[in-house]
Amino acid sequence: MIFSRNILGKMIEMGVSSEEREKEFERFIVAQYLRYTSVDEVFRKNNYDLPISYPGVHRLLDRWGIIKAAGPNSKLSEAICFLTCLSDRKIPLERLYKNMPPSFKTSMATMHRIMHNVKKGVVRRAGTALIVTPHDSPDSFLVGNDISTPRIEFGKPYGSVSVPMTFSKRREPVKESILRILQQEVFTENVLSGRTPFEVIPQNPEPFMYLDIADVRVGVYNIRLPKELSDTQAFSSYKLENFRYINFSEVQDNPEQNYRSGITEMATGYNNYLQKDAHGFSSKPVFEISLLNQQLALLPLYSQ
Repeated sequence: MIFSRNILGKMIEMGVSSEEREKEFERFIVAQYLRYTSVDEVFRKNNYDLPISYPGVHRLLDRWGIIKAAGPNSKLSEAICFLTCLSDRKIPLERLYKNMPPSFKTSMATMHRIMHNVKKGVVRRAGTALIVTPHDSPDSFLVGNDISTPRIEFGKPYGSVSVPMTFSKRREPVKESILRILQQEVFTENVLSGRTPFEVIPQNPEPFMYLDIADVRVGVYNIRLPKELSDTQAFSSYKLENFRYINFSEVQDNPEQNYRSGITEMATGYNNYLQKDAHGFSSKPVFEISLLNQQLALLPLYSQ
């Protein structure tokens, strides 16, 4: 849907009050941002025909309490997906990149830089992932199929299985990092209805592990939901679909499943965290290097 000036004109003709028009328009802009996570992209998708300015959109998002995307218009899931293909095929990066669909946003220069950083063991960016568990089953956690990344893994089912995760800003408050994911990948409809469930964020959130994926250090946090928010029907997102709960044994017993790189390590880390917690051990976060990074480190740099 393109919410152009013509649409607003028709709403006026239909007798929709100015207050209702403003509310619906604001909701539309916020929904577009949560879908595309870029103000530039919101304008582009609407043919640059929106009755609001760029600064106006930013003020609107601030007023709604939206935690904006961290950094440029590139997706953590997209970079991981590309590197997974690179690891599987073991072909020059540039050859693989030239086969990417037009919807692939991350530049070749960025992929070269990420690959170089992986080879050198350099962490350049920050990310956050959530192990979201229902109130009555702490050994199960929420996953969905990622539909935000272009289909680049040829021969594999579309929509890799993932936990909610995004880029984060370095040194930003952890609660903001967590809220960004909840808004974009778990409770989008709640946000658009003005019912963001802030109460699910722990008072003092602490990661149970850090996982290096690509050149991103991902802090992994456990979010335990209350009963009223544990049903999978409560979840909504423009990036993930087919929400369901799985447990550690399912991940361990189905290694051929289309899991996003890093999910197996997170599941193992969470299982270890539960075991330590059950025995009363206080656990500091563990630091791990993803299997993907270990595999990429063995590849030649090709034309890097």
